[in-house]
Amino acid sequence: MNKKHDIIRAAERLFYTNGFHATSTDRICSEAKVSTRTLYRYFPSREALTEAVMDERKARFFAALHAPDHPKAIPHLFTTFDQWMQEHGALGCFFLKVWGEYAQQDLRLSALALDYRYAMRDYIAACVSHACGEPNGALADAVWILFEGAITSALLIGAEAASRAGEAATLLIAANKRCP
Repeated sequence: MNKKHDIIRAAERLFYTNGFHATSTDRICSEAKVSTRTLYRYFPSREALTEAVMDERKARFFAALHAPDHPKAIPHLFTTFDQWMQEHGALGCFFLKVWGEYAQQDLRLSALALDYRYAMRDYIAACVSHACGEPNGALADAVWILFEGAITSALLIGAEAASRAGEAATLLIAANKRCP
């Protein structure tokens, strides 16, 4: 058993469901089955824990994706997103929640939260560029907006929003005259 990993996973679940400031340290320790002393040994502050959770979540999501030059990278992105929401919940974007709670309090955490969005936008642009054989900013933005919209739509229709957005993205790419 890896206590640091247990703390990160417990904090991730609780932060996502309840919010960052509304989740007590005692609750995290209880869920992770560790003492407060153990939590602070690994994470000297709530901000350090929040950053570790963001790093872990971002790494896990990106690790599940295909390389941008894979011919099915975009459909796989949306399939992965659908599966992710089914497994972890469709309560909105974790990183947007970080930004919302920390934007006025912690510039580092709010910047890291936005960094995820920039990384996703860059990934989608690279996928579209490979699919089309050249950069296509308008198409990349349209696919990225579909991805972002699926996050919000999932609040109403569930994880299926990702599948629907993926179908739309695939149609957009196929309809583009500069993409094979």
